[in-house]
This record gives sequence, C-alpha cells and structure tokens, in this order.
Amino acid sequence: MRTLSGIYKGARVVQLQDDVDLPTDLKVVVVIPECDDETALRRQLLHTAEQAFAKLWDNEQDEVWREYL
Repeated sequence: MRTLSGIYKGARVVQLQDDVDLPTDLKVVVVIPECDDETALRRQLLHTAEQAFAKLWDNEQDEVWREYL
C-alpha cells in the first residue's frame, strides 16, 4: 500500500501531485482529510492503523507464538 497526495479537481477527477505508473482501472481507496494539516492527518491515520493492528495481534492465538519465542 502506498500513500499518494493529490487534489480533487471536480467532476470525479483527482490529480496526483507526483507522476506514478499505475495500471488502468486500478481500484483505489480515497481518504479525504477533515483538515488541511498533512502532519495531523498522518498522525490520525497512524493512530487508526495501530488500533486495527492491535485487534489483530492481541488475541489468544498469538499467546502460543509468544510462548514459542
């Protein structure tokens, strides 16, 4: 997964800030920030990802691996 910055141009068009080589008809996920501060947005995304991974990693099945290590 890559994070790319861009600008919404209207009429369902998003212009990326950098040129990237992507295949035609590639499915993407667009995240619309609630603020203009890119640092704050990245902090929010990191926090959300940490919460999601904690749910995956902190479970009873992982205890077996901890004992193994």
